[in-house]
Amino acid sequence: MKTLTKTFSQTLAAAAVIIGATAMVAMPTQARDLPEIRDDVFQVANSGAYPPFSFVNTQGELVGFDVDIAKALAEKMGVEVEVQSSPWNGIIAALAGGRFDACICSMSVTEERQKAVDFTDSYYSAGLSVWVQESTDDISSIDDFSGKRVGSTLGETGNQWAVENGEGEWRNQTFQGLPDMMNALTTGRIDVMIADDVPVLVAMQENAPAIKMVDVGELPRWPAAISIQKNKPELMEALNLALAEIKEDGTYQDIVDKWIGEGANIE
Repeated sequence: MKTLTKTFSQTLAAAAVIIGATAMVAMPTQARDLPEIRDDVFQVANSGAYPPFSFVNTQGELVGFDVDIAKALAEKMGVEVEVQSSPWNGIIAALAGGRFDACICSMSVTEERQKAVDFTDSYYSAGLSVWVQESTDDISSIDDFSGKRVGSTLGETGNQWAVENGEGEWRNQTFQGLPDMMNALTTGRIDVMIADDVPVLVAMQENAPAIKMVDVGELPRWPAAISIQKNKPELMEALNLALAEIKEDGTYQDIVDKWIGEGANIE
């Protein structure tokens, strides 16, 4: 498995630079269907603060699983691609408003999101997980969250779950990305962290923070898919065809092996 080469606090700081620069990148004022994209550049967004799916490396480059997926799909579609970051808590509104053509950003498919954007076929599956410090021994169920400081990433499904289930029961604290939230847990600024399982498990292998996953019962899982502006049928068809092709020819598994772990199955 490739190493991520940066601590999560360094990743977050570098991501802030990239996110701040996003406003200076030329983006379409209206999302296009495939014919318009073929005449220009396929504009793709992710958060840039979600290792190993999207993060900033030591050279200041936006890299990760989703970045490689975007490049592989663009190659199959025969289009040029530009991958850039956008703050997660406004990424759906930005897509729906036409600031870019697609979000290849590990976005979970939910009913609420489907009201604003359309989704391709799924390219992997993500589920919520609960994490605490290694020394914590008083949390084994959701009931034990009572009175605790519970962290989640603003705009993610974990945040939605925490808000819906924790009203009046625990104190929700939100973060802009996983690195900052993990730092808050390891330093004791929060008691509980709710996040998608795959990126945290990868982080555990790379950085060995003093945290552990706790089984609190069944938590939601969602398919992750590419989101695009509504009513772009040619782009939808091309993306689904390209997804099927990279899975068939081994490109997808190569990307999984590189960023998630050799032989990992996340579909």
